[in-house]
Amino acid sequence: MKVIRLLLLSSIICSFAFSGSNSNAQDADGLFGTLEIASSDLQALPQWRRALASFSDLKKAAKACDEDILKCNSQQMTLWRTKIQELEHSPKSIIMRQINQFVNKWQHNSDWATYRHQDYWASPLEFLTVGGDSEDFAIMKYVSLKELGFSSEQMRIVVTRDVLRGVTHTILSVQLNNKSYVLDSQTDTVFQEKFIKYYVPLYSLNETTRWAHIPSQYIAASNAARIDQ
Repeated sequence: MKVIRLLLLSSIICSFAFSGSNSNAQDADGLFGTLEIASSDLQALPQWRRALASFSDLKKAAKACDEDILKCNSQQMTLWRTKIQELEHSPKSIIMRQINQFVNKWQHNSDWATYRHQDYWASPLEFLTVGGDSEDFAIMKYVSLKELGFSSEQMRIVVTRDVLRGVTHTILSVQLNNKSYVLDSQTDTVFQEKFIKYYVPLYSLNETTRWAHIPSQYIAASNAARIDQ
């Protein structure tokens, strides 16, 4: 029965990944040692698509603030723009750590308390004003690092299962110098992914692609089940 449950879960994750028209399997050396299945179809992620659509509004507000401090629409916007300007000539390793620490100073708020929704992905402008929960922190770090020279291909917002707390938790994964790092709203320290054992990725995404993740033990169980047949 255990093998059957594992196979069923693998099937569900795969169906998520292959619902797009341009899906293809990736190698088994994905984030946190998972098998990754990629798709270029973002239609299954309406919250992310809405957040993406808001990036242009953030860009306009940031440009206005940079040109005239009196046009910064909030104190939080002024603080963010000051930090971006402070880091624009720094090494990327410093930028990554500083942005993680800086964004983590924002208020942690639940979606229900702020928006009266159980699951709401805030735009960066909304986050700057009222804070947010883990996915909102990850999105804010994503746009900050992108402005400071990181490419979208280097970054993924990763929705995980936190096995220590038994909850869903979102982080930002960043690739730098052939290493994968985790930017987490729960800690100001940036760790290499290989040292973190308590997050199991469910799915990840950037501006062009989404990935489903199948833990290696499920693949092993699936292979064992086929051998037993």
